[in-house]
Amino acid sequence: MSTDKTWFDDKLKSNLFLDLGFRTLVWLAVASLAFRHASKKADFSPIDAFIGSQESLIPVIVDVMVACFIFCVPAMLLKDLEHVAPRYWGQDTVAGMIGGVIRRLAGDLTLWILGAQVTLLASLSVVAFYIHKRDAWSDGAIQFITIFSFIFVISTAVFSVVSVWVRKKTSLVTSHEKFLKIFDTGWKVLGFYVGLIAFTVIAARL
Repeated sequence: MSTDKTWFDDKLKSNLFLDLGFRTLVWLAVASLAFRHASKKADFSPIDAFIGSQESLIPVIVDVMVACFIFCVPAMLLKDLEHVAPRYWGQDTVAGMIGGVIRRLAGDLTLWILGAQVTLLASLSVVAFYIHKRDAWSDGAIQFITIFSFIFVISTAVFSVVSVWVRKKTSLVTSHEKFLKIFDTGWKVLGFYVGLIAFTVIAARL
């Protein structure tokens, strides 16, 4: 049994950033409905709602980010290996099939992270509107809104790019002709990713 195929699906698949934009609208709509129903309670507080969602979501987001990193790196590696050496890493090989599962998991994890971050951004927007409506801006409130907005926006932007590269058909390195001339074997591709991981670990410790 296959999924339904429409012109709209084809349009979204042709541009994954457009796909993320559509998903973001859906996530925002769901988050808005949740806040609308929650606001009907007499003791509703947007600030308490944000703190509650933050305390419950952020630890999970961090854990999923770690898992996402674990899956995203081999997902991109296997995609490049498939492009360089399809005989050994193609979709019809065992390694390629395993890579397909890893790539799907990595893509789904990035989408979950983005959905959670959009939810938190929506919560933060409600808090900002609530403060503005009550004219309760203070240095602490401005700093709070600014810092969290900056963190969520940057993180969302980064994972949007990661999600696109993990889910798109094009490989990260070997899809570019100039890089393909350099990384033209599986061992060279593997060396590139090992170096990339080593650089990331060293930079994180500095």
